[in-house]
Amino acid sequence: MATTWHHGLIALWWANFNLDGPEIAFFRSYVASGQPALDVGCGSGRLLAPWVADGLDVDGVDASADMIETCRAAARTAGCEPALYVQPTHRLDLARRYRTIISCGAFGLGGSRADDTEGLRRLRAHLLPGGVLALDYEVGEFDDDRWRRWRPRPADESPPPSQARRLAPDGFHYALRHRITAVDVAERSVTRELQAWQWHHDELVAHETHTLVANVYSSNEIVTLLASVGFSDVRVLGGHHGGAPTELDRFHVFVATLTG
Repeated sequence: MATTWHHGLIALWWANFNLDGPEIAFFRSYVASGQPALDVGCGSGRLLAPWVADGLDVDGVDASADMIETCRAAARTAGCEPALYVQPTHRLDLARRYRTIISCGAFGLGGSRADDTEGLRRLRAHLLPGGVLALDYEVGEFDDDRWRRWRPRPADESPPPSQARRLAPDGFHYALRHRITAVDVAERSVTRELQAWQWHHDELVAHETHTLVANVYSSNEIVTLLASVGFSDVRVLGGHHGGAPTELDRFHVFVATLTG
């Protein structure tokens, strides 16, 4: 299975605090113009729940069963029961085929670079002819010299102070702490650790630690990968605004159409 931190308390954090963003409206336009659609790495339903509430035909899939449960709860709050699946992308095997597949914040996470390539191959296989894959990625060059000098920061399991805690709609307080624990320069991957705490009033009731493997790609590498799995029409957009990429854009969006 994919090595991700989207479980337990971290899934609850996402469900309580990760609720909006420009990606919802940006990717919605692709879903609205091509259904049925699949939200890959749907997480807690930040995108999927408002889409299905608007009557769009969208299924969801995520590697984390905990995330899927929070997504199901968000969809039910909106009065909907979309089809939701627990599968990592590189093992995706669904009976349905789609006119649109959205991958928001999910590419390059949890597995090897071979898993990432296989994941793109599986996404292509789940598209109908003429279907569109819209995938975003936070681009950044992997500075080999800088990462070779990197050294891990010691672990700190002490609870964050009260001012670092956030009160969630579920009545609990939460806090997170992040650190990088390993760097593989040859594979251009980074292993990150995320600790999560939960309090009820002032009583600490839970503390968990999870890790995530993130592979680092350039924009050109992703275009090449998409071509290698059979996409002949790939456009690169900047951010979540739909225009050409600029130096100010942290994210690129790759829109790949299944032609032929």
